[in-house]
Amino acid sequence: MDHINFIIVFLEGVLSFLSPCVIPLLPIYLAILSSSNRNDGNSIETNRNRIGNNSSAKNSNTNNNSLNKSSNKRVLFTNTILFVLGISTTFFLLGTGIGIFRTFLTEYKRYFLIIGGSFIFLMGLFYVGDIKIPFLQKEKRIHIKTNQMNPIIAYLLGFTFSFGWTPCIGPMLASVLVLASTKQNIWTGNLLIGIYTLGFIIPFLIVAAFSDRMLSLLEKVKLKSDKLKTIGGYIILLMGFLVLVNGITTPKFIRPTYVQGKNSNGESKSILAPDFILIDQYGNTHTLSDYKGKTVFLNFWATWCPPCKREMPHIEEIYKEYGSNQEDVIILGVAFPNEGKEKSKRGIMSFLEEKKYTFPVVFDESSYLSYYYNISVYPTTFIINPEGSIEGYFQGAMRKDDMRNIIDRVRNESVR
Repeated sequence: MDHINFIIVFLEGVLSFLSPCVIPLLPIYLAILSSSNRNDGNSIETNRNRIGNNSSAKNSNTNNNSLNKSSNKRVLFTNTILFVLGISTTFFLLGTGIGIFRTFLTEYKRYFLIIGGSFIFLMGLFYVGDIKIPFLQKEKRIHIKTNQMNPIIAYLLGFTFSFGWTPCIGPMLASVLVLASTKQNIWTGNLLIGIYTLGFIIPFLIVAAFSDRMLSLLEKVKLKSDKLKTIGGYIILLMGFLVLVNGITTPKFIRPTYVQGKNSNGESKSILAPDFILIDQYGNTHTLSDYKGKTVFLNFWATWCPPCKREMPHIEEIYKEYGSNQEDVIILGVAFPNEGKEKSKRGIMSFLEEKKYTFPVVFDESSYLSYYYNISVYPTTFIINPEGSIEGYFQGAMRKDDMRNIIDRVRNESVR
């Protein structure tokens, strides 16, 4: 799913560049960006003459034209780099603004995905042209007068112009921000915004590098803007559909709550283990709340984690010693496919098969449990008592004796 998202997000960036907000103004942007303090704005006139095919330019000295052309291209490319950096800053700021609410969005991710997916789908219908949304059809342009250009001004131009484009490219940008905000891993969210930004700014750099040839091509592209908008609409529809399906299929988790319990001192609070419904490598569904009345050994691990690899043979032995989950002790592993350095679901299954580990490992592809169980270290093991409360947790690899001792202690206490 993530690989499909990356491709779609990149295409959305490219199509945002090809939007009616950007393409018609490219000759003007290039003319402005090609000027510099060194030539006192002469290159603006030179570019305008070139764009307009003014015949008077042909009467200039050939050598001087060649030197000026080379110099102008260097200036144009340098300023364009700063210009697109300014654009990138805007997109990442918008992503950061949504990221401030990441904890809230993570907690209600399922509902946010359903609502967000529906919104993105609606935006796709707008782009295809089936519905009209007036405020999204407006473009606010920021006018900045400058006769001379330098990298700092180019950066500020990119920053300000991108805010002016935002209402026009809003549906595509909004779909990316919705998707990024629902990622548990902040780096994955930023990566999605980065890929969208690359799709948007790479064409700028290509146009700047080959400005002579590209401007005539862009004139032809401009004639096809309606078709490109429709294509973009269908891509947004696809993105909305994927987000909506992801939300519908995301399991609903119970927020950790406190329940009264007693320890040897007669006073304490225990935490109910967050419930989940996940599927293991055999296709079996595990619902944590179904294991009430049993002691649960819940181990969070990763294929790339050396301490996890040292610990897993012991977990396999414990699993078999306590009846292979057929008695009053349940052994469960939890893996997060495609999170960080982790393998895909299929890769994790191959790892388990290769190492001949048979204890069930459930796959949390949305990384919800990482948030609810506050996983910051691998491996981390939670011991859940028969009442469904967290008895304790351990960070780092456990010895087999320690595993056995804690399981026996919790199991025996529940019998009393």
